[in-house]
Amino acid sequence: MTISKEAGFTGLEKRFDTLLDQNQRIMQENELLRRELLQHPSGALQIRSVERSLGRAYRQIDSTESHGIVSRR
Repeated sequence: MTISKEAGFTGLEKRFDTLLDQNQRIMQENELLRRELLQHPSGALQIRSVERSLGRAYRQIDSTESHGIVSRR
């Protein structure tokens, strides 16, 4: 059984659109949860802690890429 290129691309496009929709919903839910957490002192502390950790991780990734160990550019 062979699938034409057009049918294959259509299927991929549908799956990609589904993933984009799911990602959008996750981002919206994340923002709602973030707003709720920010209303509580301990939640705000947790958010800041996670943001600092993510910042360190992103800086570490950028540093690794700039030294040529991993290059996607």
